[in-house]
Amino acid sequence: MNTIFSKRTQKLIEFDLLRYSARVNIGKKKFNVQTDRLHLGCQGKRIEDWLNVDVVSSDINVDLGGGYLPFHDAVFKFIVCQQTIEHLDINDELIPLFKEMKRVCMPNAEIWLSCPDISKICNGYLADKGEALLKGKQQRYNYQQGNLPVQHVINAHFYQEGEHQNLFDFELLKWTLSQAQLVNVLQVTEEIFLERFPGFPIANDEDHSLYVKVVV
Repeated sequence: MNTIFSKRTQKLIEFDLLRYSARVNIGKKKFNVQTDRLHLGCQGKRIEDWLNVDVVSSDINVDLGGGYLPFHDAVFKFIVCQQTIEHLDINDELIPLFKEMKRVCMPNAEIWLSCPDISKICNGYLADKGEALLKGKQQRYNYQQGNLPVQHVINAHFYQEGEHQNLFDFELLKWTLSQAQLVNVLQVTEEIFLERFPGFPIANDEDHSLYVKVVV
């Protein structure tokens, strides 16, 4: 059936409405917190003893692209943000978010990030046209791409039906963090992340993801 908007456009409109609702409800409030652990972009995954935040279905619904975190200065010792930053425009949304992360962090706090890795995805294409990436995506998410050739999984990783704004390699992510004066950045692995925070679920996404630790 023909519609005025494409499925992609409808999805993006719905998401923008959720973002608008979160911004209106939060305004310029600052919440007092009962934990020093902040989980940004929780995507419905609530981790015990953490404050789980996202645009919807979270402890506090926040538009992470709005340039404002509703918390007082220097209240968090740890921030984790997994598979979220690639959804934000670098200049207008992500750098402001990184600045807010820095503001709400205590001295020597840790920020742990993960996101799709340009270099791993490109290397996966060069190695086998994306065959291993496809198998990994199918195992993790029950992903299906019908009769499309295997190479299409590269598009799925890069664009995710129009949701992704950008992908990173370590150098690009390190530069973006530096624009918020976050300069102590180390590339790590999911294993190191889970050793630090065993309460998080295993993603098993090293085939295409970049993990970094930032010390504030």
